[in-house]
Amino acid sequence: MIDFLRLRTLPGQLITLFVVVLLVSQVVNVLLIIGERRMQARSTLYASAIEKMANGTEQVIAFPGRRLGPEPRDRRGAPVRIEVNPSSAIGRLSEIECLSAYEEQLSNLLHSRSIQFETVRVCRGEKLRPPERQSGTAGARRSDNGVGRDGQRAMRPPPPGHRPPPDPRGAPGPGFESMVMSVHLADGRWINGITGHYPLENMTPRVFLATGGMVLVTVLVVIFFAGRITRPLTSLAEAADQLGRGGHGISLKEEGPTDLRSAIAAFNAMQERLTRMIETQRTMLRSVGHDLRTPLTSLRIRAEAMEPEVERIKVIATLDEMKAMIEEILTWAEDASGMEELHRVDLNALLTSLSDDYQDAGQNVIYEEGAAIIVLCRRVSLRRALRNLIDNGLKYGDEVNISLFVDGESVRICIDDKGPGIPDEDLRDVLKPFVRLETSRNKDTGGSGLGLSIAQSIIQAHGAELDLQNRKSGGFRASFKLPRET
Repeated sequence: MIDFLRLRTLPGQLITLFVVVLLVSQVVNVLLIIGERRMQARSTLYASAIEKMANGTEQVIAFPGRRLGPEPRDRRGAPVRIEVNPSSAIGRLSEIECLSAYEEQLSNLLHSRSIQFETVRVCRGEKLRPPERQSGTAGARRSDNGVGRDGQRAMRPPPPGHRPPPDPRGAPGPGFESMVMSVHLADGRWINGITGHYPLENMTPRVFLATGGMVLVTVLVVIFFAGRITRPLTSLAEAADQLGRGGHGISLKEEGPTDLRSAIAAFNAMQERLTRMIETQRTMLRSVGHDLRTPLTSLRIRAEAMEPEVERIKVIATLDEMKAMIEEILTWAEDASGMEELHRVDLNALLTSLSDDYQDAGQNVIYEEGAAIIVLCRRVSLRRALRNLIDNGLKYGDEVNISLFVDGESVRICIDDKGPGIPDEDLRDVLKPFVRLETSRNKDTGGSGLGLSIAQSIIQAHGAELDLQNRKSGGFRASFKLPRET
């Protein structure tokens, strides 16, 4: 499950992309909803404040000098604090942005109530400035909810950065900025009104909780279907890897989306053609080998009766060389076709056994035994490839060192000798069949030219590549990597 959700996998990338797009779209949607709700709430609150301002102005004019009680508190919006001052609570018009729609609304309300006035100003609370106090007994009138009594201090604006007080009704979170209203009466007085901060009911936690739950459910559904859709792709990759290692082809079930079904069908057809071609090649080589062995045996019998003895020895040596080459060709073809089954093998034990065999034969092959390292390989074929590489090193370097390095999920086998090495321009050609850098055609000195080719074919059948290089410290190195089994 962890590997399935990693970003390097196709399901992991698809799920990550989907989640990111979904979260971004949901956040944008939530912000739009919250913004729209705040705009509607602001419009409702400001309209309520305008009506309260008109009521307060009407009371100031209708009952001059009379001490009025507070308006009954309602839940329609923020309370409005109204005062009578000699100046406006709003700064110069050139410095502020008036709310013209609400100015028109307040003017219409005042006209409908036959109130004589000269100017109406409405703006947001951050434009508020302290109005001048009235002197004497005709001081400022103030009330927290309507018209207040005389003689109290004039209205003061909230300082910059002022945080609204907690909502007495318990609604958390910030609300709207205050709104300031000024009405210039015909007698020269200014009636100033300011709304308190009104915090909205905080719906953000509920919205994000609902959004998070929806995203979680959606992601679980996507994970389920992504696994079902991409599971055939995983099977296809495993089958292709097994085929590349020379394993027997397994016909895959055609499932998943249409495109994936087509890919699986094409892979099955390709796998069948390759298997048939390899089997045909294998049968042909067996037949050729059998057909060549019979005449060679007949020629050898006749050669043993030849005279003189010197010629007989030369002919028999040539026939033996031809027979050895045929056997090597058949061995190379069989190893390249991957006839042997794959098995879990302790590579450390295999190298230890191989080096012991050489040391028992009096040859200088060194390997230091280590911990068990399990690989999936063809034991007999891999042993033959290693013998070919070791024999090649002993032929030119007299001493071979075998080393084993674990590199994450793979293991590298290195075979080093102390020979003269191979010219860099010949490193690629030396792996081709029947290519010999030694041109004397002497089998004892140059070999048949198939040793490295057979080793390369076996290693390629394991899904690896044989790497040849001259060491800077002197000598030659042949190495290859095999995947490590856990």
